[in-house]
Amino acid sequence: MEIGLKKKLEDELILKVSRMKPVIKPTKPHKHSGYHELIFLSKGAGLHTIGDDTYEVVPPTGFYLMPGQVHCWDFSKIPEGYVILFKEEVLSLYPKAQSCLFEFPKQFNIAVDSVFFHLLDTFFTAFKGNNDLDFLTAYLNLVIIKSSPFAKRNKINAPRITKEFAAFKQLLNEHFTEIKNVEPYADMLHLSVKKLNEICKSAVNATAREVIKERILIEAKNLLTHTNRNVSEIAFELNFTDSSNFVKFFKGQTTLTPLGYRSRAVG
Repeated sequence: MEIGLKKKLEDELILKVSRMKPVIKPTKPHKHSGYHELIFLSKGAGLHTIGDDTYEVVPPTGFYLMPGQVHCWDFSKIPEGYVILFKEEVLSLYPKAQSCLFEFPKQFNIAVDSVFFHLLDTFFTAFKGNNDLDFLTAYLNLVIIKSSPFAKRNKINAPRITKEFAAFKQLLNEHFTEIKNVEPYADMLHLSVKKLNEICKSAVNATAREVIKERILIEAKNLLTHTNRNVSEIAFELNFTDSSNFVKFFKGQTTLTPLGYRSRAVG
């Protein structure tokens, strides 16, 4: 079994807005590589699994998926709402929105009496009307800023995320399989290792090395849970020197062996 890779955002696009498909057929676990995904549902019911967590769909609600996160749907009622796909570069002129984005939990409730969905209707109409990217990006900025209070209500003690941390996370999503040391990331960001560690501590109370390990662990869990690849194959895909080093890393992060985690995860 392989993790499906769905490419909903064409190479030439960096932003796309679409309506949620009105179907209730369960989807297979899959991920979207290279872009972020915001999902806002005004109707529907069922379950949404993101990584190791399963959420009940109780509209009005929102979901946020980082690049590479595995997820799947199991609707029991036809969903209605919007899906916004975008590459991180589209927010380069909106550092506040970028900072807000990295504070979003995977799921957050939206106020029942909110006019938020009217904003989404307008954004969708603007996208379908082939408006300029600058115009559409301004709408995305507004959507993120407007939904940020909803996200914060569902996340206790939300960390302070800086644009430097957001840039680090972007680089990490692109290079975590081949670059596992802090120094190259600090160099690419034109920061000292000490400064990058300070930024990470302020944002998520972890060192840069711990943030890197967490990203590798997320991918390892995805591969163990949603594929039938053996430990050696996963170790190779994640660029560990051998399977024993991968097992040592995984056990150090979780106290479980990779196969022990797989056994628990797939039941």
